[in-house]
Amino acid sequence: MRKRSLILLLTAAFVLSVVLGACGRKAPAKEESEATTEEFEVEEEIDEKVDEEEMIGAEYGYAGTDPVEAAIYKYMVEETAEDYDKADVSIPTVTIIAEDYTDDDEVVVYGDFWIENYDIDGNTLKCVSGGNYPGVMHLTRGGEEYSVSKFDVVADGEDFDQSAKELFGEYYQDFMDANGDEEGRNELRKQTVSDYVKLNGLSVTQYQDEGSDPVELDK
Repeated sequence: MRKRSLILLLTAAFVLSVVLGACGRKAPAKEESEATTEEFEVEEEIDEKVDEEEMIGAEYGYAGTDPVEAAIYKYMVEETAEDYDKADVSIPTVTIIAEDYTDDDEVVVYGDFWIENYDIDGNTLKCVSGGNYPGVMHLTRGGEEYSVSKFDVVADGEDFDQSAKELFGEYYQDFMDANGDEEGRNELRKQTVSDYVKLNGLSVTQYQDEGSDPVELDK
């Protein structure tokens, strides 16, 4: 009877050790699962942040993530486009000559700025109006966003050259080179219009100026 009791006792001890051992092996698996879940959550947050940054200027045709540039595109659409009759779409072409971040409270941007307004006709954006606004923009920061607080535009007509020299200063020649580079501006315009169409899901494949052949957009 004693021998049988001893055997039963040893058997029970063996079973208990196996169960405890199995439990001990399961704990790391649970920790690994929790860590993996946390990693997925972090990755999702990063993806959402990137998507949000990429869309900050979508409605204005800006595909980048720089809040200063996004504010410039926004200003061109919301302010300068008001100089013209209402159109279906307004898209800027922005050539930045120089940026000055010396003042902590203000960013000064020297550039050659254009606005073109289009009506949508089938698969074509037909340009109905637009103009050139070269000059110097002053932007201030509010939270994570910037806004244009002042815009000095180069004078028209015979005062153009003198006005440009006064506004652009040391960047005058850089501005004149950019302003006279029609081919470069057309390429930038094509890129910006293509970005606008993609970002806003338009069924458009080209744009066209009055009296000119259509320009195929980048796919």
